[in-house]
Amino acid sequence: MKPPAPASKELNVCGWQAVSTLFARHPDEVRRLFFDVQTGKRSGEFCSRLATQKKVYRQVEAAELEKVAGTKLHGGIVAVIAARPLKKVTREVMGEWARTKAPLLLLDRVSNANNVGAIVRTAAFFGVKAIIVPDHPAQALPGEAAWRVAEGGMEFVDFYRVPALPVFCAELKRSHYLIGTSLRGNQLSPRAARERGLPRPPAIILGNEERGMAPEIMALCDRLVRIPGAATVESLNVSAAAAVLCWEFLGAR
Repeated sequence: MKPPAPASKELNVCGWQAVSTLFARHPDEVRRLFFDVQTGKRSGEFCSRLATQKKVYRQVEAAELEKVAGTKLHGGIVAVIAARPLKKVTREVMGEWARTKAPLLLLDRVSNANNVGAIVRTAAFFGVKAIIVPDHPAQALPGEAAWRVAEGGMEFVDFYRVPALPVFCAELKRSHYLIGTSLRGNQLSPRAARERGLPRPPAIILGNEERGMAPEIMALCDRLVRIPGAATVESLNVSAAAAVLCWEFLGAR
């Protein structure tokens, strides 16, 4: 007798913006829905859709909603979905990125899930549709905290995982211009680098919150930039740096 297939891991999507964007973009992914009294007043359309699919939706008390969500930061509503697997980078995928000149974001061991969520929100805002992460234990993956902070951005961005980021970067250089940040040396500002022109579509690399980019990845960058500031603190938070770099290299002019 064939053993039953293992149940897929589930993920809680919390907060009105994240849940409403989920229903707008991928409504069939929702397995169950829970909400409090106040949020229930504007969740009728969601409930009607789930009712036609014979799926569970329920108004619950605050204590139970917190238990379902696993956090107090649920925003009054929780949608349960199957966790989305990270995608693989194939030659076909890289070929499509090259053909469409797609801008990319690469995360080198960004370890804080809230930072990952904020980066996703920035990526979605600026039209970046792919984020690449390494298969590394220090790299935070798009879990529940990241989904909540992304405020719906997860519906517009795909995550890809590669075995080793340096190997991937070496291959990516053929089609993309690798841009990283450095606090050392007399680097150009992002704006000066942009004004000099980019020979290929940008792939922006964001390093670990404490250690920055790995030296072997920094060595592969086509351009290292330094975000100018008042010299009162050493650097920006990685998610803030992502927003600055995306604006400079991808923002509408």
